[in-house]
Amino acid sequence: MGKRKQNAEKLAKRKKLKQEQDAQLSTGLFASTTQVSDEEGNDWDNEEQEYELKPRNVKNVKTVESLPIKKSDGTIERVVREVEIEEEEPASEEEEPEVEEEKPQEDEKEEEEEEEDEDAHLTPQQKLIKIKEEIADLASKLIENPEENISCLTRLRKMSESKNFVTSQLAIMALIPIFKSLAPSYKIRPLSDVEKREKVSREVAKLRTFEQSLVTNYIAYIDTLTQFSKVSYSNSANNKKITSDHLKRGFLATTAATELCLSSLRHFNYRSELFSIVIKRLNRKPTNPQDYQVFMKCLRVLETLLKDDAENGDITFDVIRIMTKTIRDKKFRVDESVINVFLSLALLEDYDPNNNRDDLPKPKLKKKDRVHLSKKERKARKERKEIEEEMRKAEQAITVEEREKYQAQVLKMILTLYLEILKAGSHSVDAGEKDAALLMGAVLEGLSRFGQMANFDLLGDFLEVLREIMNDIVEEHSMGHFNSIVDGKIDETDDQGGMYSGKQIRTVLLCIATSFSLVLNHQSTGRLPMTIDLSKFVSTLYLVLADLALDPDLEFSHKTLRLADPLSIANEVEKPAINVSTKAELLLRCLDFIFFRSKNGTTPRATSFTKRLYLSFLQTPEKTSLAGLKFIGKLMNRYDEAVKGLWNTEERISGEGTYNLGIEREDREVELERSNSEAATLWENVLLDKHYCPLVRDGSRSLMKNSKAGAQR
Repeated sequence: MGKRKQNAEKLAKRKKLKQEQDAQLSTGLFASTTQVSDEEGNDWDNEEQEYELKPRNVKNVKTVESLPIKKSDGTIERVVREVEIEEEEPASEEEEPEVEEEKPQEDEKEEEEEEEDEDAHLTPQQKLIKIKEEIADLASKLIENPEENISCLTRLRKMSESKNFVTSQLAIMALIPIFKSLAPSYKIRPLSDVEKREKVSREVAKLRTFEQSLVTNYIAYIDTLTQFSKVSYSNSANNKKITSDHLKRGFLATTAATELCLSSLRHFNYRSELFSIVIKRLNRKPTNPQDYQVFMKCLRVLETLLKDDAENGDITFDVIRIMTKTIRDKKFRVDESVINVFLSLALLEDYDPNNNRDDLPKPKLKKKDRVHLSKKERKARKERKEIEEEMRKAEQAITVEEREKYQAQVLKMILTLYLEILKAGSHSVDAGEKDAALLMGAVLEGLSRFGQMANFDLLGDFLEVLREIMNDIVEEHSMGHFNSIVDGKIDETDDQGGMYSGKQIRTVLLCIATSFSLVLNHQSTGRLPMTIDLSKFVSTLYLVLADLALDPDLEFSHKTLRLADPLSIANEVEKPAINVSTKAELLLRCLDFIFFRSKNGTTPRATSFTKRLYLSFLQTPEKTSLAGLKFIGKLMNRYDEAVKGLWNTEERISGEGTYNLGIEREDREVELERSNSEAATLWENVLLDKHYCPLVRDGSRSLMKNSKAGAQR
């Protein structure tokens, strides 16, 4: 470096002298200048020329002998090739990372600009290769020795925040396996002020520095994912400032969050914020295929988290707490599949809040049964308990008491949300008017599962809301709303009344099944001090049987393969609100609740339902008809002669008067006891004898035979 500097100074002096000589040529003073130059001893012949001062490119070539080649004639040819030797970098470049770490944050932008200037001559493909090589080098150093190369993690995390979309996306994906391998499956607590001041060994200090740097970079990484994941195809369709690169990075950030949720990082620090990234993407079902893919992936991730957390409960508590808060903030504007995520709860499978195990007093040991311990032994036992408690906290193990606490809190949050949704959607006539009304079916299905665990204080609220929901649907389709007559003419402008839709029938059946399950659970545990009248639910089921029989989707679920309706506007198969039970299964469940699992089944109700069910079997599919005939056989065995009389002729009818199909007037409710069903005759049995299904024919004939056998006795 010193020799090159001297040569450069000589070149500058010579250039300056030449300029002075050129200036003197025009004034005639060249002779004097020549004398001065001679006196200084600057001879042109003895000076080094300009081309001699330029650095020479000398290639260090080394010959390497390769394996010999045997030719076809048997001669062996020696192969020698030349290899260029790369010059070793000076020691100053090796110390470059240390200097970069000591630079202030203000110089980061200048460094990025310098890097961009250095890569200006590279093609896009070469730039991409260079970025990949740099990320791969940083990642390999972290995997090999993470404690020594923790600065590489900071560098990678900063690259994920880069304005260059390619660099940011590659760094985000590279950090996923790195955090999976580096982060432990437990939370790292922050150091207290006392621990920071105390003197520790070099290894402990090194480990603490590594852990704190890991947590800091992980928190910054999650914040970056949270910021990027807010951009989606649905909410950015009309925003011109958001480019396709922003959308791709938002999709990638959400995908990265789902990957982290399914790893051991769900037990690591900052997991509530990680779960929030996934939960906040759950809104109405998106129409864009990219967003729909993310939407379904987020649902599957949440279901997996709830299913796998059956032993502890802390993850389930965090997920349910964030979900319930988010659903309320969105004012129930979510898809029903989000509510159905609660059905994947594995924590509440063995939860029984109605048993009184905690109320029982713990038996105390008698004095003679106690083991005598000395003062020293008692002190040692106390120390052992303290050590075991510290070890349990360090391992983050959850005791039985903590698990039951999580179960109670999770159940309370879910039932409270269910009640709020039911109250919000109970007064809406049309399901499209309120967002909460669209979730009624999913909430009722969840209540039929978790409602039996509800506290007695919530029982009255649930029954009242269920009755309101059912009454609103029935009043909408009552006979008085179907067509009103004005001045002797039928007014067809009233769009209310008429046939029940499939979703409304499902809602009614779920209200009936849920109300019976809530009441019967408290009766079985002996915690219900009163008798609750459920006759309104029984009469409503009797009322909707005729419309239920005409439903084409009676035995279909969302898993049934069907073609879309070509006449529908959306041209899509409308999936039922509930993804568990079909309407036929719900009907049989309600009938079982009324006649076999409660005290609501009476003889008049049995005969009325038998007659109405036989009318329905003429329209229902074969499987539903066959299941209904089996249920009537069970009724016949329980109520015996009262039901068997329906198969007799008019000469042997036990009742008096005429049978009323049902008192269904505009100003009166259905009264099963006053329909005089004992005077009815099951003439539908003759039509069922000619049914196209042989099993239905055999079932109807078997019931007829059993009724006649009972009469002959």
